[in-house]
Amino acid sequence: MTDYSLGSKDRPLKAAIIGSGPSGFYAAEGLLKKEGLWAEVDMFEYLPTPYGLVRAGVAPDHQSIKSITGIYDRIAHLPNFCFWGNVDIGQDISVDELEARFDLIIFAIGAQSDRAMCIKGEELKGCHSATAFVGWYNGHPDFRDYPIDLSGKRAVIIGMGNVATDIARILALSPAEMAKTDLADYAVQALSQSQLEEIEIVARRGPLQAAFTPVGVRKFPTLENATICVDPAELKLEAVSQTLLEKTEDKRILRNMEFLNRIVDNQPVPNKKTIRFIFRHSPTEIIGKNGVVQGIRLARNELFENDCGDLKISPGDAGEIHKADLVFNSIGYQVKPLEGIQIDERKGVIANRDGRLIDRDTRQIIPNRYVVGWAKRGANGVIGTNKPDSLATLECLFEDLSQKKITDKSPTTKQTTEQWLTSKDIRFVQFEDWKKIDQEELSHGDRKGKPREKITTVEQMLATINPAQWS
Repeated sequence: MTDYSLGSKDRPLKAAIIGSGPSGFYAAEGLLKKEGLWAEVDMFEYLPTPYGLVRAGVAPDHQSIKSITGIYDRIAHLPNFCFWGNVDIGQDISVDELEARFDLIIFAIGAQSDRAMCIKGEELKGCHSATAFVGWYNGHPDFRDYPIDLSGKRAVIIGMGNVATDIARILALSPAEMAKTDLADYAVQALSQSQLEEIEIVARRGPLQAAFTPVGVRKFPTLENATICVDPAELKLEAVSQTLLEKTEDKRILRNMEFLNRIVDNQPVPNKKTIRFIFRHSPTEIIGKNGVVQGIRLARNELFENDCGDLKISPGDAGEIHKADLVFNSIGYQVKPLEGIQIDERKGVIANRDGRLIDRDTRQIIPNRYVVGWAKRGANGVIGTNKPDSLATLECLFEDLSQKKITDKSPTTKQTTEQWLTSKDIRFVQFEDWKKIDQEELSHGDRKGKPREKITTVEQMLATINPAQWS
């Protein structure tokens, strides 16, 4: 007897996933491997290349972390998985058009824009977002031509998460260290000519609250051309922080403190860059002259425990001016607006409840729409955090499916999706096409002694796939 119930062999569940980063791949795997469920997954990606921030965000000198893409390759080769790259949802096709062709949509779009510091001077030349700078050195097509002037002597990075420590480390790499990475070729050239001498990483709270992880700083002590410093006074703890340190079993905090205590006696070394950790300071103004960054005013914060036992910040006086030629904003990320979704402005995520999209005003669940990853929970955690996060959303999805809350749509196939995209003159890229790009990058990198040499324009990527068409 034929079974046409949604999720059956005769009527597979058709899911569209927007975004091809870790959370999207884990969601695809969870759907395709769910026991008793027949599912087909179509993954849509804005760029011709998959893997999201693993390709365009993970630091180029963390090649071991990037090797996780092997897992995503295996997921992409599961039966009933289709990859549609170079398809811009919101521009090429709308979310509503996608929803009309699939039973459900999973948003795995990450957090693609920076939170503003909301201080005077952010518009000055020399003030950069972490998104733009990281995209620039990682060869993201949107940022390959981003203007960055490295002729100054001092840089200040606001924020102390892993992205901030990545930026500091990349700015300090020697040419020999860069040669072992997949830094974009133009970035290697610019960074090799950098005149930077001192880099400050600034956190608004104390060392116990620093957001970086041990992995984020493990390469600092071995940098060939930089000395890592922290003033001993920075590590003196308030009573509330000292109590927390004595009671904590958080390995991240303990290992971070071990790292900071190891570098506390370091002193600047002539002819080497200095990377300095600064705590309990907040930016209040970026100082400029003739439209160019000259410095940044930092106010000292006091940490205290409120009546509820929470650690709070009390801003200090007008603060001190730190000379700076470059300022990097690395205080956090938020979801970039996209037609068809509502954003929780306070959290910087897609409005959702446990991964189900909700109406921001009525708080009612929006059927057939789900979210995973940073777009769901905010920009926190490591790559591995995305797997349980995605699986948690899928549990809600499976519950909705069992209760017949997912609307049965007119089924689409790979062939009809291909015809649809072609009719819109979209030059889509499938996974086997991406592997041609991948192989060319690896081969080019091998000739240079690098892990890979990234192709950094969409036009070059498409020409690699089909040289005759783009010759």
